[in-house]
Amino acid sequence: MSFSQELTKKEISEIVEKIPDLISENYVFRNKGDSIVAQFTQNIKSKKYLSIKNHDILAQSLTSDLQKISNDKHVYVKYHKPNEKKEDFDWEAWEREERVLEKKQNFGFTEVKILHGNIGYIRIIEFMHPQRGMPTAVAAMKLVENTDGLIIDIRDNGGGYGGLMNYVLNHYFDGGPTHISTTIYSDKDKLPNKEYSSDLVYGKLRVNTPLYIITNKKTGSAAEFFAYTLQSFNKAKIVGQVTVGAAHMNSFYPLNGNFRISISTAAPINPKTKTNWETNGVIPDHSCRADEIEKALELIKKDIRNNANSG
Repeated sequence: MSFSQELTKKEISEIVEKIPDLISENYVFRNKGDSIVAQFTQNIKSKKYLSIKNHDILAQSLTSDLQKISNDKHVYVKYHKPNEKKEDFDWEAWEREERVLEKKQNFGFTEVKILHGNIGYIRIIEFMHPQRGMPTAVAAMKLVENTDGLIIDIRDNGGGYGGLMNYVLNHYFDGGPTHISTTIYSDKDKLPNKEYSSDLVYGKLRVNTPLYIITNKKTGSAAEFFAYTLQSFNKAKIVGQVTVGAAHMNSFYPLNGNFRISISTAAPINPKTKTNWETNGVIPDHSCRADEIEKALELIKKDIRNNANSG
């Protein structure tokens, strides 16, 4: 099948008719998967896709319908042109580039300072490699450990590795390990994976000190986990904009004719909310423009005054 050819009805049928079984077998939530299949099967029976002759338009149409049905951004269809080269990924070159970027961006910690009123401020643009970046994370948290409150700015932070994110998060939990998330899988051979806070903190804990997290529309993935977890455990207030809404983990499955489908195959579940931030994003406690850092500063100073008065 060449890219210039138009799709035939037979080819379209062979593509779309594989989708229900793949979703039924692999979607992370079985009941929801069954519901998606039931509704999508009605689309197939209506023959609405058989008139689409263009490959990219078919992928777009299938994606649009599947996401409307599932309310899940990780369910989508893509088409790859037959002449696209599929070379083996050069992991060594990728790691070399990653190491260079880590140094240039200080392992994601691009600003660490003390603001007027003894308020700490940390800007984290990405949660980078935990083994290489841990000394930087430790240094950042040590610098602000004597402040009366802390603002963590994760605008434009699309996520990254979990290690540094967890290290910063650990400063707001004391006592024994706290159950903060359970990842469930569609693969029946994989048991649910429980994640806990840790007492691995090289410095002072920040329990009961005000924390404000600034988010925007580009805050995603691990950065959303960070904000959502601290918010749900009443450890932080979120200021800014609703985040991306990317919680689930996806896997790809081949369809006919160089099409493939992405399906959510794992999901983190917060023990407090019994759900996660997929599609809806992390909802700010205080909505404002993404550039209004002053809003977070105003709110955190008010919290500090209230704490002092109540003490």
